[in-house]
Amino acid sequence: MKPFTEFLMDVKPKYEFTVRMANCEATDLKARLESALSVYVVEAVSGPKRLPIQEHADFPGRGACEVQIMEVTLKYPTITPQIRQLIAEKLDIPAYMVVVRTKKEEALLEPMAPPAKDKNGSVLTNPKLDAESGQDVVGTSRASNLLKQLQSIKIDLAAKGETAKHVEMPQGTKSPVGSTQNKIPSPKGR
Repeated sequence: MKPFTEFLMDVKPKYEFTVRMANCEATDLKARLESALSVYVVEAVSGPKRLPIQEHADFPGRGACEVQIMEVTLKYPTITPQIRQLIAEKLDIPAYMVVVRTKKEEALLEPMAPPAKDKNGSVLTNPKLDAESGQDVVGTSRASNLLKQLQSIKIDLAAKGETAKHVEMPQGTKSPVGSTQNKIPSPKGR
């Protein structure tokens, strides 16, 4: 059996992070990121993956922006705010344009695909689409048919016929606000 010190040397934990940067210049980004994180001994950095230009939940209020994603593996332990601050300082990027998460946090944020439900069967086997042309169930003719169907629907209202008579409530002739003034006792009358 191995002594504990050898066993401990064999176990080398890796600290994996995902770094997202908005509106960051992609030229030589991998080398600049490795240089910035060299304090924590970089084991691996993936090449930047560019997301489509759109609004991202990670960068609210920034509008449509280009986002670069990189996977980073470090040998020394650290926390995400430290990495974020270090990247912002070394790469001269505003801190709000950098998002750092651990691999586990990133896995929790990935949207799960909803289970496929087959309510009405497959679209390809739909008998309405078996005609030579599917134009009768799509486009302008479908819109006109739909409008005709909507016009033919009659809506029953709860109030039919006469409504109940209005109940006369006695109304006061005095205004509740400002109609009478409080009498202030005279200080002489004591």
